[in-house]
Amino acid sequence: MARDLIHESVRIALEKDGWTITHDPFTLETGDISIDMDLAAERMIVAEKGLQKIIVEVKSFGDPSMVYSFHTAIGQYIDYRGALKDEGIERALYLAISFNAYKRLNKASFFKRRFEENKVKVIVVNIVEKIIVEWIH
Repeated sequence: MARDLIHESVRIALEKDGWTITHDPFTLETGDISIDMDLAAERMIVAEKGLQKIIVEVKSFGDPSMVYSFHTAIGQYIDYRGALKDEGIERALYLAISFNAYKRLNKASFFKRRFEENKVKVIVVNIVEKIIVEWIH
């Protein structure tokens, strides 16, 4: 599995934010195929006395065509969310992107509408400082 250019920065940012990485990658067998999702993580929620569990798909949007990168990311996100549901895995799925990619995507109403329509959960990461800038639910 080829790792995205910002994979390690996202992993470090999650750990700084209190997450424990449980899988890198998270492999899901569904039907007759195997899917490798980038990261699985969990953290203790003290107030609820339980674990919060997530799957994170990392995308750098490094392709010269922002539209092509966006189509790839959204397609994977929708497929992965469906596979998790099919297998009864109760983990929230997030798309991790750099702050710079987020700024570029956020300028175009087309991209913003597709994120909203598809209920994409996003983690915005400062890849230089390796910190989470924003969680978008």
